[in-house]
Amino acid sequence: MNRPNSSPRARILFLDDDPVRASTFLADHPQAIWVQTVDDCVGCLEESWDEIHLDHDLCGESNVDHSRPDCGMAVVRWILQEPRPQLKSTRFVVHSRNMNAASVMLFHLEVAGYLVQDRPFRLKPSQWNRRGGPVKRVVARLRRFLLAAPR
Repeated sequence: MNRPNSSPRARILFLDDDPVRASTFLADHPQAIWVQTVDDCVGCLEESWDEIHLDHDLCGESNVDHSRPDCGMAVVRWILQEPRPQLKSTRFVVHSRNMNAASVMLFHLEVAGYLVQDRPFRLKPSQWNRRGGPVKRVVARLRRFLLAAPR
């Protein structure tokens, strides 16, 4: 997938608890709305967005379990609970460094038909590629494996 639309008029929602990452992101995307919690993020999802950037590990923690109610996967679960027509053309960017949890988030969003891309925050734009980042490749391999598995 190509890089998300970063036009100055793009509606961008950025979920992350780290003020340093947020200030870095907002310097490049000053029109973005920064939220730090699952509740704040979900509260914004009734609106339509061009891009939604999701971190997984929130509350200052690292490598949290994806079943917790206070992580980025909780936002994905909320999105998947019912049809969300206002988000069907949204590009979702998972920027978590927690590769396992990011893979789960990407897989669920992609299977539900959403446009997704992984971009761990440490990667620079020159490190992105058209096929997606490392998590996207893991998700693609997982999908091929699951589709080839005997039933």
